[in-house]
Amino acid sequence: MKSFVDIRSHDIEQTTDFSDVRDLYAVWSAVNRGDIPDIRHFEHVLASPLAERIMVMRVRGESLIYEQVGRNIVSVFGHDPTGKLLEDIHNVGARTFRATYLEVLRSRLPALALHNNVGATSVGITERLMLPVRSGDTDCLLCYVRPREDATNVLRSVFNISADAITVLNAIRDSEGAVVNFSLVAANAESARRLNTHADALIGAQVLDVWPFAETSGMMDRLIRSIESQLPDIFDASYPQDGKIVDRQLRLAPHGEGLTVTDVDIGPTLAATRAIEAQHKELLHANELLEARAVDLMASYASLERTTNDLREEITRNRALEAELVHLAHHDGLTGLPNRSYFEKRFEEKLKQMKRAKRRAALCIIDLDHFKDINDSLGHDAGDMVLREVSSRLRTTIRKSDVIGRLGGDEFAVVLTNAQDTQDAAAAVKRMMEAVARPFAVKQQDVPISLSAGVAVFPNDGRSSGELMADADIAVYRAKRAGRGRTVFFAPTMRDDAERRYTLLKALRLALDAGQIVPFYQPLLDMRTGKLIGFEALARWLHPERGTLMPATFAETFDEPDIAQALTKTMIQSVINDLSAWGKLGLHTRVNMNVTAFDLRHPSFAEDLHTRLIQNGLTSSQLTIEVTETTILSRDAERIAATLTELRRLGFSLALDDFGTGYASLSHLRSLPVDSLKIDRSFIRDLEHDPKTRAIVRSIIELADALDLEIIAEGVETQVQLDAVVALDCSIIQGYLIAQAMPAGAVANFVRTFSAASLTRQDEAV
Repeated sequence: MKSFVDIRSHDIEQTTDFSDVRDLYAVWSAVNRGDIPDIRHFEHVLASPLAERIMVMRVRGESLIYEQVGRNIVSVFGHDPTGKLLEDIHNVGARTFRATYLEVLRSRLPALALHNNVGATSVGITERLMLPVRSGDTDCLLCYVRPREDATNVLRSVFNISADAITVLNAIRDSEGAVVNFSLVAANAESARRLNTHADALIGAQVLDVWPFAETSGMMDRLIRSIESQLPDIFDASYPQDGKIVDRQLRLAPHGEGLTVTDVDIGPTLAATRAIEAQHKELLHANELLEARAVDLMASYASLERTTNDLREEITRNRALEAELVHLAHHDGLTGLPNRSYFEKRFEEKLKQMKRAKRRAALCIIDLDHFKDINDSLGHDAGDMVLREVSSRLRTTIRKSDVIGRLGGDEFAVVLTNAQDTQDAAAAVKRMMEAVARPFAVKQQDVPISLSAGVAVFPNDGRSSGELMADADIAVYRAKRAGRGRTVFFAPTMRDDAERRYTLLKALRLALDAGQIVPFYQPLLDMRTGKLIGFEALARWLHPERGTLMPATFAETFDEPDIAQALTKTMIQSVINDLSAWGKLGLHTRVNMNVTAFDLRHPSFAEDLHTRLIQNGLTSSQLTIEVTETTILSRDAERIAATLTELRRLGFSLALDDFGTGYASLSHLRSLPVDSLKIDRSFIRDLEHDPKTRAIVRSIIELADALDLEIIAEGVETQVQLDAVVALDCSIIQGYLIAQAMPAGAVANFVRTFSAASLTRQDEAV
């Protein structure tokens, strides 16, 4: 048996395949308050069907004792280990994880283990979520174990039923670290049959004992080279077996210190080839004799003619079969387009032609927008239908001299030959986009199809296929970031932008981990009463070298789901901490803060946020959630609307931010559970000198009043702007005229000393 364990602690939600693992991790994260949470928070889980996959271990001295073991885990042990110490269990899995369990408890942080098993009867991956918890005064470990069934079943079937001999080896090194031999840790039935033994009998044997010829034939050198380089290898070999020489093809796949060897019997193929060649020579010789004697054998001409026709038909069939096999090796089985390797080969050939002719060409990489949504909503068979239809439509738009291929998944590529200039390439891409965007129905449902395309031009953007592929990839990524459904041509600055963005993402992740992202607070003033009614929390990056950075300097990273959600999580925790601290000083106020579409798509976002407020002695009325029009109209709009409704039900106020800059319609205002509208600062800026802007703002205010919505003017920076919005009956304002955003520590003193009467007329922004 060979096991590989990969421990993850920082990317659990992205690594796991299962929603229940994410849910358990979310529960732990939600109730974590600096120390490990009490196991009582998981009572509902331990009373649910999930408990069949859970075991709870309690610390006893320097070890752990099994306190509760689910039925599924008992079946893996073969007995119930409840009440036994960890050292008393000799199960392979228990031995594998002893040190890991204790390390997780010491770290006091959750961890996810991916347990890869490769053995004579067990092949697959098991996920093991380990959550440190507390029961009374004793530390415990709650483990949730779930195998990836699909992968396990498929791998087990391939391994055990394969007609090829498959063995898994583990490197044996000497005292200086050099590989000197290999031990067999797994073998399938075919491996055992060829060695006239059973698979179990091979486990633990060494390669030079089982295959002594490996040392002299050079096979051992190939095995060692593959392990040391961690590169796969394929080679043909001939060696003795059962007293005769056999022909084999060996395929090596290294994985750490392990090496999977697939032994394919190519003897019958070689023998058949030799037989066909010999038969062909014989047929040619017979044909020569027949032609020489044709005059004397006219009486048997009819029989010879039939024989000749049969031979011709056989040759035709063989040629057709050969052509079919070549086609299958070079083309995608689903769409019939050239596969990635064949496309790249033809791409190289086209580039050579273009270089010789000194002509231009363009590479267009095409990606289907939101293809995963089609698979998730309509099924993979519907996704296959869409891919076939898209490939068919793309074919109809290109010339015979162009090259098209499917790179994999929902990604296609087209080489546009003889593209004279960027306009020529743009026109060709436009034809493809329009052809694909035509209406298409799957399972009696209309499926909207759009493409994002990136284009790199030869020789301007690159002179090799590799350079052009990399450039087109950067361009298609830029197209997706710009809103999808569009074409972007590569420019050299994009490469710099890609590197810069990668650097920014890395720096921002480190900043979040280091606590450098904090909220600053800008006050909201009710001009009717002259009182402060709350603050808006605005993210600031306390950069150790560049000082305090505004969101505009890192906003381009917000379309990365992990960054966006991590930022929201950090801001929520900081706002809750600040509200609690102000409450202890006698300052009870409310805070507005923005969340993203990624947050609102999470089913438990509203409930988790409400729970955290209650646990910190706060109420939902102290937090107003702001969302932009872009957010409510993004993908999964129904899921987002459901989360907003749940937030409203739990007592949160909702504000529609940057109103007037997006595409929200009156029907959205009628159906969305919002309490207030925030007029975008761009309208306030133009209010004092543009009559049309004043008319728009007046209409927004009247609309909000008719819908019984609170209206807030943001970005008020001058006395003229203040007078203008007040004259239009907008009573709540926010902007530099009142105060710039301030750190949490300055809020209490600002509230004590603030007076609305101190606002004086001024011509410039504060």
